[in-house]
Amino acid sequence: MCYMDPADMKKLGIKDGTSVLVSTTYGSIVVKAAKSLRAPHPGIVYIPYGPWANAIVNPETHGIGMPSFKGIPAEVEVALDKPVLTMSELLKQQYGRA
Repeated sequence: MCYMDPADMKKLGIKDGTSVLVSTTYGSIVVKAAKSLRAPHPGIVYIPYGPWANAIVNPETHGIGMPSFKGIPAEVEVALDKPVLTMSELLKQQYGRA
């Protein structure tokens, strides 16, 4: 799940439930887009903490054991032809095992 500002969704032609590709310097994932209930926050996308978010953040923890999940530049685009991976598929893709 990827929560987006409704105005950003409209500008990008994204509707609730549309598959989107979220890409950062660290990786890319496909998730379903949803309108944020905490809007307005143009230009900000929120992906809840978990394996899908982990796939696109800097793995460096700076000695504290936890990566930074905020302020990561990302690109979002419609990905109708790409599936959202299941947990097993994502873990296999990221780590070579489920």
